[in-house]
Amino acid sequence: MLLHGFFGDRTTWQDAGYVDALADTHRLICIDARGHGGSDAPHDASAYRVERQVEDVIAVLDALDVERAAFWGASMGGAIGMHLLARHPERLTGLIAGGMHGEAVHVSPAEVEEEAELFRTRGVAPFVAAMERQGHVPGWMRATMEAADPHALAALTTALSDRDGVLDVLAGTPVPVLLLVGERDPGLAAVRRTAARAPSATLTELPECGHLDAFTRTDLTLPIARPFLARLR
Repeated sequence: MLLHGFFGDRTTWQDAGYVDALADTHRLICIDARGHGGSDAPHDASAYRVERQVEDVIAVLDALDVERAAFWGASMGGAIGMHLLARHPERLTGLIAGGMHGEAVHVSPAEVEEEAELFRTRGVAPFVAAMERQGHVPGWMRATMEAADPHALAALTTALSDRDGVLDVLAGTPVPVLLLVGERDPGLAAVRRTAARAPSATLTELPECGHLDAFTRTDLTLPIARPFLARLR
């Protein structure tokens, strides 16, 4: 199962090259998280609590009669994947998380409201510009970002700014975990701390990469992920 990050949708896995690279050896399930792509996009922050998004994933697996699957989540998708592992470890054969850690997140209400209000009043343009200042944003990614519902993203920002950590669960899980993170990712230290707490986790730091690169740089991620997935099979 492949779950995109904030701003993405299920088509970004195809656009980045993952689907073509993995479809010959794996059955792939690509979904749109709430507020993205073809899924519902409510403007109520409570609809986006991480536990509700975890249950969305379980609902898809149940609907497809898939008992267990490997899960690859990018950024936000990685956070959902870690909480999925914490709540339903019996459903996962393994977890890949790109650019994400398992620590608790508690952002100040004032900071959260400032970002949410920016979405509501100016749309996604300021966020696209901020990502482009950090590094290259492919045209297909920019188009997906610009098509997003800014009011849904404002609600999602509010919901994800306050979530519990899962480090204690990761410390005791036998489920294999692969953490991929750019060495220039602002969250690198938190990802390192997550890896240190989880005996079943392997950490790979991608050279000269930022946060988005941990998804878009398939030339770096796929050679690491393929052997990991092969071992799960």
